[in-house]
Amino acid sequence: MKLLKNIFVGLFAVVFSTTACLGSSNCDNPWYRNTYPEKCQSTNGNAFLTLVGGAALVGVGFALANQTSKDNTTSSTISNQNNFPRITLSSNINIDYNLSDQVKNQRISSSFADYTANDFTPKTDTITNIKNSDFFQRNYRQYNAVNLANALARGFNGKNSTINILDDFSGNHGNNVHYVLQNIANSANINDYNIVYSFDNIANTIKNSAPANIYNFSWQMSSNNSFNAATAIYNQNSIKTYAESQQYFYNLAGENFVTQIRNTAVDNDTVFVIAAGNDGKNESGVLSALPLAFPDLSGHFVNVVAVDNNNKIAWFSNQCGITQNYCIGAPGSLWNTDTQNNISGTSFAAPVVSGAIAVIREAFPYMTTTQITQLLFITATDLGEAGVDSVYGWGMLNLDNATKPVGTPKIILSNNTIQPLNLSNIGGLAAGAIKNANIQIAFFDDFGRAFTTNLSDNINTIPYSRGFEKLRESENDSVVLFDTFEFGFKENNLLESYGMMGTKSNKLTNFIGYKNEFKINDLRFYHKARIGITSPTKDNDSIVSGFSNVYTSQIKLGAQWKDLSLEMAIPETIIAGNMYLDIPVGRTANGQIVYNTATIDLKTTPAIEYTLKYKYLSATFVENQDYENELFIMAKTKVAF
Repeated sequence: MKLLKNIFVGLFAVVFSTTACLGSSNCDNPWYRNTYPEKCQSTNGNAFLTLVGGAALVGVGFALANQTSKDNTTSSTISNQNNFPRITLSSNINIDYNLSDQVKNQRISSSFADYTANDFTPKTDTITNIKNSDFFQRNYRQYNAVNLANALARGFNGKNSTINILDDFSGNHGNNVHYVLQNIANSANINDYNIVYSFDNIANTIKNSAPANIYNFSWQMSSNNSFNAATAIYNQNSIKTYAESQQYFYNLAGENFVTQIRNTAVDNDTVFVIAAGNDGKNESGVLSALPLAFPDLSGHFVNVVAVDNNNKIAWFSNQCGITQNYCIGAPGSLWNTDTQNNISGTSFAAPVVSGAIAVIREAFPYMTTTQITQLLFITATDLGEAGVDSVYGWGMLNLDNATKPVGTPKIILSNNTIQPLNLSNIGGLAAGAIKNANIQIAFFDDFGRAFTTNLSDNINTIPYSRGFEKLRESENDSVVLFDTFEFGFKENNLLESYGMMGTKSNKLTNFIGYKNEFKINDLRFYHKARIGITSPTKDNDSIVSGFSNVYTSQIKLGAQWKDLSLEMAIPETIIAGNMYLDIPVGRTANGQIVYNTATIDLKTTPAIEYTLKYKYLSATFVENQDYENELFIMAKTKVAF
């Protein structure tokens, strides 16, 4: 069929040049002058115009032949998606989110192809290889419970985060904590600080330690019914004032300890991960209540309870209790390390969360500590009662969910307008070229995190039917000069789009054309060609930044014998024209949104029409390259009054 099209288009060129020559010499023939005297009144002028018109159509014919000879696997390209992106919008664009129970389990149902800097959908083989590795097999149930393999397969393992472990390294405890943490975030910078259980010693260690993004406290004060997180906040029958709760901690741990934690958390945007304790109580250890007494620590504290290998609260673990709004669960039972096997405790659940925070910081370095902790909570796997509860808090840590989009995907335009990432409905002749363009675009979730998707996956093309074009086709839609040249304007169906790729409707094409005919006895041969120009415009709230002029051409060759005619045609085809896009492509480490300029070549692969006519009846078969082939039969006539 490709060969047939090339032969057909070549035939156009030959016929045009032949008829041009015939047109230039017919009036030199005495028989022709006697038969058609009206056509030979200005022989020289018409001959010249016919020659020019024939030459022009030869060019059109070969231009179309060149298009049909190209590989038809795609009809569009990106002529420039810049390698040097520009930054035009800083991180002051805020996308609201909340932590209500109603949105806790909100998930995105759409499938997105890529993360801004890495493959977003991890390959099955990669996940399998990670799960089959020695380190993963050694604690398979624990790692699998938090979907660690999915995060590692996306390439995130804690790079560019510093974690300070304050622990007892005189024995195995601190080393075991380090082991668990390092296997969650093995590219993080982990510092070990040996402490004695003196609050002043711990305060001075925090003050003098290397600056860190995360502090891991795998220790806690023993809990009992009269000494726990609740007793720091409540009297027997009433809630304490802030002043009373704060004084409680000053008396308990000393002002130096509290001050160092507050200053480090707030001034350095640091998070403290605290083990809930191993007393099997309904409330966590007393240190876990610090954010309730000092609200400036909110978002900088995560309390961690231990979950067993059956996704139940471990028998030894304290529950979240009054810390439930910043409490999460992680595996804490039967860990195997380099020094011990089958060890359990909230001490080993806490480093899982610390490592997870480092993983998220690498994936989304522009997120604040408060955003990261809230992301951990909102993406957790719900356990126990629906929503946040006093046993599990937000539920089990889930690193797969935490590294995927949350909420409603959005597009942030370069004019700071925020639009939902909905399907753009695009119709018209250019729709196929736009759909086939391989352009990556960044979208943003409810936390403002940038992910990428292929633009084509978010475009719905409206089927284009040439039958309607054929129905409204008219032989008298132009002004004709010198019997052969014509000009005018007509309604087109080049492009109509809505949504984030919205364009303003411009339905008129200006065109110039050439037509000619000749007879051999009762057989009439005719041909017609047109070249048009259209100037589409963009919508204001659109990633479309503009268009070049769009040029179209169409050509028809026919033969008629009495009331029967046969036509072959290349209907309206875009031969040149570009759509320009201003697209977000990601965020920098400091949160600025990066935009690129992309160009879509709107040139389309020509369709071929075959039409058989008898009087007012016609049957047409259209071989389309970008849409389904068409066959339509119609009756068309005129009624005069």
